[in-house]
Amino acid sequence: MESAASAFLRSVMGKLFQVLEKEYNKQKGLRQDTLSIQEDVRMIAAAMDDRLHALRRGEQRTAVARIYSEEMLGLVHDAQDCIDRIVHRLTCRPRVGGGGGGGGAALIRRVAAVAHELRKVQSRSGFADEIRKLKARLKLAHERVLGIPIPPAAASCCHEFAAAAPSCRFARNPVGIGRPVEDLLSMLDEVEGEKEQLRVISVVGFGGLGKTTLARAVYEDPHAVEKFHCRAWVAAGRWSPEVTGHGVGEILRDVLQQVRPKDAMDVVADNGQRIEALLKEYLKDKRYLIVIDDMGMEQWSTINSIFENNGKSSRILLTTTIQSTANICSHGNGYVYQMNTLGEEDSKKIALQEVRSPELEQGSMPLLQKCGGLPLALVSVSDFLKCSGEPTGERCAELCRNLGSHLREKHGHDNFAELRKVLMHNYDSLSVYAMTCLLYLGVFPNNRPLKRKVVIRRWLAEGYARSDSLRSEEDIADETFKALVDRNIIQSIGTRNNAQVKTCMTHGIMHEFMLHKSVSQGFIATSSRDHPRPHAYVNNACHLSIHGGNVTDSEASDEDLSRVRSLTVFGKAGDAISYVRKCKLLRVLDLEECSDLEDSHLKHIGKLWHLKYLSVGGSIAKLPSSIDGLHCLETLDLRRTKIKTVPIEAIMLYHLAHLFGKFTVDKEDLNNANKMSKATKFLSGNKSNLKTLAGFVTNERQGFLQLMVYMRNLRKVKIWCGPVANGSNYTNDLSKAIQEFTKVPMDNMGARSLSLDSEECSEDLLSSLAFEPCSEDSKYDVRSLKLRGKLLQLPPFVPLLSGLTELCISSATLTRDLLSCLINLRNLLYLKLIANELERFEMKSGAFPSLRRLSFVVQSLTSALPAIEQGALPNLVSLQLLCPSLVGLSGIQIRHLRHLKEVTVDSGVPDQTRQDWEQATKNHPNRPRLMLHKSGVRVESEGPGNEEVSAVRDKRKICVVQPSLDDGLDSSLKKMRLSSESSSRLQVIVQSTSSSGH
Repeated sequence: MESAASAFLRSVMGKLFQVLEKEYNKQKGLRQDTLSIQEDVRMIAAAMDDRLHALRRGEQRTAVARIYSEEMLGLVHDAQDCIDRIVHRLTCRPRVGGGGGGGGAALIRRVAAVAHELRKVQSRSGFADEIRKLKARLKLAHERVLGIPIPPAAASCCHEFAAAAPSCRFARNPVGIGRPVEDLLSMLDEVEGEKEQLRVISVVGFGGLGKTTLARAVYEDPHAVEKFHCRAWVAAGRWSPEVTGHGVGEILRDVLQQVRPKDAMDVVADNGQRIEALLKEYLKDKRYLIVIDDMGMEQWSTINSIFENNGKSSRILLTTTIQSTANICSHGNGYVYQMNTLGEEDSKKIALQEVRSPELEQGSMPLLQKCGGLPLALVSVSDFLKCSGEPTGERCAELCRNLGSHLREKHGHDNFAELRKVLMHNYDSLSVYAMTCLLYLGVFPNNRPLKRKVVIRRWLAEGYARSDSLRSEEDIADETFKALVDRNIIQSIGTRNNAQVKTCMTHGIMHEFMLHKSVSQGFIATSSRDHPRPHAYVNNACHLSIHGGNVTDSEASDEDLSRVRSLTVFGKAGDAISYVRKCKLLRVLDLEECSDLEDSHLKHIGKLWHLKYLSVGGSIAKLPSSIDGLHCLETLDLRRTKIKTVPIEAIMLYHLAHLFGKFTVDKEDLNNANKMSKATKFLSGNKSNLKTLAGFVTNERQGFLQLMVYMRNLRKVKIWCGPVANGSNYTNDLSKAIQEFTKVPMDNMGARSLSLDSEECSEDLLSSLAFEPCSEDSKYDVRSLKLRGKLLQLPPFVPLLSGLTELCISSATLTRDLLSCLINLRNLLYLKLIANELERFEMKSGAFPSLRRLSFVVQSLTSALPAIEQGALPNLVSLQLLCPSLVGLSGIQIRHLRHLKEVTVDSGVPDQTRQDWEQATKNHPNRPRLMLHKSGVRVESEGPGNEEVSAVRDKRKICVVQPSLDDGLDSSLKKMRLSSESSSRLQVIVQSTSSSGH
């Protein structure tokens, strides 16, 4: 757990130093100790990073180092306990009860403030002793870590994964690879009407999917052999600079040796310029195919200029695990080929071979789900079952329970060695922060879709992202998430309007690997069936995850939960709900999917003073009065509850940044003049940190409309507009609130998002909203706008939004007049139109010059889709036609959309329509991917009442394109047959069809 400990030492303790620097200047004797602790922490964190780098180079960790890691984890926990107590005592405001006014209340508040300051003074001497003890332990740990020897033999070990011989990294006749080979071979051909030029094709995917196997099959195909004058195959991973000290010179020499052996013999690898000159000279008039396996970005940046466009339709085929590397290498006229996992039938063919029986199929199902369609994992399982004799369902169930242990260390005949190397390579390639954030995902069940923003908010609440001089904590957390997606460790299963990942999952086998790693080190404790809960692990765990209430009351009463920082419950909580009151230092409490949660369970939640993230569900209908005691709360998520009103105190929490649900302000609070006065004073004094309010219901001025005008930090708002009484000034009040939210200074670049739902209103409410002209030093600025309701025309305020780049409109009928007005929005990057009926209109040349993504969601298509003239949509990259009644191409010609990369149609369209679009994408110069939108299990959006389709539990039923085999498979696959399963070139996806979501 070096990664978790090191990340903590940098992030959490930094907060302590900030507090100490401010508070303990008042007690100067502690200042030197504070600075000394800070230096000790930095040295220990650096030493731990050195150990991580040593492990990445292939060095073996000694038994002493393992013991040290366990000791350091205990130190981290104890230090965090101390820090949380200190920070809370020194920074949190006292809670003062009573809502009355007058001099008596003011006196009580003054007395409470004085008492709080006295307690702080008294605490300093007590905490001084704890700090000195902490300093002594840190110093001792520092001395120990510096004294851990590195065995000489280990220091010279090579990285086995990187140095694996390329001849052992692919298999003959693998399962399910027939159609992917055809697709890649077609990419080697010239496109009709396109001039002959060099093209780079990148094959990208998670380690173990079969990129090398696929590339080798294409390389050796008779069509490729006949088509190209010369060919070369290079395993770039063997010559990674950090492993051998070589790199580019060796890669180029490998190519030269295969295309011109005589020249290669006359030059040494160190003479890079000579090699480059020889290659350029020889290849300038040749049609060549060069495959570079496991390409790195640094290597490509150096060698790409050598392969010049010689007008001979030459091809370079690359494989990589990193998405950004694939995108850069194939930028321009190249193709990026995304690998996907195998389907259920192909998985059975690999793992179970020829043995089939009802007992085996039923018993193997959980095991195959954990393998997640990853060919290398399936081969490892197959080899294990062969060694154990006749495979049975019972044997599969046993392996399923112990799979994590096999992925972590060798057991007998090591059938999982290659898989373990691939998983460790993916894990070790991450930064220390990313390692910790990845391990943290183990609190969620396997094959569970995760919302990106939920994950990031939880990371932030845990302190796993720390700001620096250039970036905020939110930016660093977002970059960490993107890094995991970029390496295909986290896979996207749903995207937002701007193509940003919205929902995701970790690969099944990677999840098992990191969960077992976390549990065995005490980072996470879980009650799931496959992962028993050793008593010691629960007592030392940072994060506790309960699945299905597999806890008895006696167990709960015996365990020390003082170190638990997060508690997450899925299904019935049972007696595990008693854990809440025992986790005194809890930062994250996620009860969103707790099915038996009741109001009484939250009665004492106000005592969780350190809580930063609270998400609840079940039958909760009311927030407890103690909610105002959650001084540190940053996120409050009520979307899964039955809560209709919230107390005014909820929006007066100093640190609350994100509030989710569908509610109004409690009527008693609205009628309490003193409370409303306090709330107005609090908000107008710029004390609120609220950034997301998604959202509230309103049909009158009182409530959130009245308070919203004072919320200066708001960036994202969702409003449900209720029925309006006759003669009401509600429309004017709503307009004023929206104007105040959207009006910003001219030099302000803050991105704002607004969602308005007027579906329950009888008239065209949104079209009646009017804005006053802005002053010269201000503007109306919204980046993302979502409108839902009875829209007869485009609301007049929409063209006034200067920064509008994302627009989603949902209405029963979208008229020609409304649609024609959209063409004037020249800065739009994303446009989504949802309707039962869409009137005909034309997109003439020059229309939507900036638009990148266009989506139509039409339930009943009675006429053709909008006509797209040549010259319209010049920058479009994604076209979504989610219309079940779509017939043929519906008059749309995509060939002139020269930047198009993907086309999505509804999976319910007729077969002939699907074939027409297959042919249209195949004839396009870019070969855009054709994807099918499949209605699946519903997953809520950020705003309740709006459902969005997303891939859930059984992802293998969703992605059925390009199944393939692993980069590290051996001869055990030679007997496997080609499969027709998942042979379609189409990729079936699930995407959002809602008009909202944050």
